[in-house]
Amino acid sequence: MIKKIFSLSIIALLVLSCGNKGKKEVSQSPGGSKSVKVEFASLVANPSEYVGKTISVEGKVVHVCTMSGKKLFITGENPDVRLYVQAGEEMPKFPMELLGSEVIVEGILTQPVATAMAGEEGMAKTAGADTCETAKALASQPALSDLMMIYNKHSVVK
Repeated sequence: MIKKIFSLSIIALLVLSCGNKGKKEVSQSPGGSKSVKVEFASLVANPSEYVGKTISVEGKVVHVCTMSGKKLFITGENPDVRLYVQAGEEMPKFPMELLGSEVIVEGILTQPVATAMAGEEGMAKTAGADTCETAKALASQPALSDLMMIYNKHSVVK
């Protein structure tokens, strides 16, 4: 009897593992929040339309913070316009392997990026380890410079 149950559970695990779709997803979002899929170009054109909403957006990771590992930047077609993505305290660090990858990030778009950036620059000057040139570039860009995404989950696009 135990052998049959063990055999059936092994078969069930094999069947479930075959359903992998090729996306690696990391999630720690509370509840079942629904996100709206937004094209990066649409976000750049109408950022105020998405503030306060849970959105998912695809982009290329151009920076992962080496100091905290809790911040990254993604770009769309225009590499000069970046979206600042920050993980909360309870979220794991972003893996450095994400650098250069195409990802889909989900989170709530907010506006208090100036405070977060000012604190990071001060820490970077003190530590000297991460000058965060991308953070400075973000502040000088024409769009999305005053926004950040509070990260819920991401998946790597294969």
